[in-house]
Amino acid sequence: MIAFLFVLLAALALVYVNLSTLAKGKAGRIIALSVLVLLFLSMTFRDTWAGSVAVAFFAVWLPNALLFYIPWTLYRIGYYFTQPHHLSRHFVRRVSRGLLGVTVGIALAMFAYGVPHNDDYKMMDLTVDLPSQYTEGFTAIFFSDIHVDPLFKAEKLQRFIAQADSIKPDYLLFGGDLADVSMEQLDAWGYDSLFKMLTSKAKVAAVAVNGNHESMQERAGSNPNDWMRKVGFVVLDDSTACIGKACFTGRTDYMVARGRDVLRRPLAELIPDSLQLTEIPQDSMGAVAANESVAGAPVVDSLADTAAARIAYDTTVVRRPWILLDHQPKGIEKGHVGRFPDMALSGHTHDGQFFPVTFIINYVWKVAYGKGALGGVFWLVSSGFDCWGPPVRFGSDSEFWIIKFKPHENVMPE
Repeated sequence: MIAFLFVLLAALALVYVNLSTLAKGKAGRIIALSVLVLLFLSMTFRDTWAGSVAVAFFAVWLPNALLFYIPWTLYRIGYYFTQPHHLSRHFVRRVSRGLLGVTVGIALAMFAYGVPHNDDYKMMDLTVDLPSQYTEGFTAIFFSDIHVDPLFKAEKLQRFIAQADSIKPDYLLFGGDLADVSMEQLDAWGYDSLFKMLTSKAKVAAVAVNGNHESMQERAGSNPNDWMRKVGFVVLDDSTACIGKACFTGRTDYMVARGRDVLRRPLAELIPDSLQLTEIPQDSMGAVAANESVAGAPVVDSLADTAAARIAYDTTVVRRPWILLDHQPKGIEKGHVGRFPDMALSGHTHDGQFFPVTFIINYVWKVAYGKGALGGVFWLVSSGFDCWGPPVRFGSDSEFWIIKFKPHENVMPE
């Protein structure tokens, strides 16, 4: 976090230095300062349409501007120390104006291509061969990073709901980062009804975890976990649920844990076979609510209106595939002892979302996108269903995954 803040401050300083040369003297400094103030104001009012538009533009323009400003600034510094005469202020001003025009043009071109490309999300298919001890297969839809905000198009979610209805998955698995606005705003915009429609498409259960943007909502006073439960998700917050043919563990996101000033529970405490299994029948809406706790710890209902009398306890150890959901693909914690998940699912990275971040992201994460292995566990990282900030995809795709878990077939010897 400290390193990120340092890089951000250095980038903003570089922008200020270059924008301040757009005009003579005090006028240039006022222009540069005004741009930085506008950037911070847009972040403050990001839950408004105007604020979202400003954030979207700056998010695309800034990294591309730095691609030009960094070499130009290094050239100016080198020229200053190696040449007997300084660059003329008139020449510097002309170059600065030219670079601003070029970078704004690039940003607008990326919007022209990237907004329709983001709307045209992909359906990705994956077949997972289950180990020999599992004999029952199932289908899951995995999606992550919706980031509902004033620029998000409800029609995109409606299309997804229709496709989920045609697929008829056993499970809907959500990998975190639901919204960048308050839960009250989601209700006002009608997203509570839309997400209830979505979760109802899961034949067994819709399972969700929180992401780093949920930590921002918690700090602002919202309760994203309760909202997701209200619309039909089984929210796993450093907890495990064995529902139907599979067991799921959902990790508390690192930033959520930091915001709550708590430590994430060791994964060894969340292994399904070491837990008391708890299952709750379908509620009146057809959604399955389920949760588990370590023996001796309190059981918390997954839906706010679920009566304690409806909880049915199952203390029989059943071997079922174990799927881990962890918003950020940081891998399995060091020192983990015991059973490992059969598969892990993450989002968060957006596969960089747009150039040049699509190039940098592969140096930030060991598995920035797609299939890979972390800590000996098969890991799938999605680029996300939508975007943070600008609804722009340039060099990456919006998507959701259809995962078919293929059962092991016992072949009788001839």
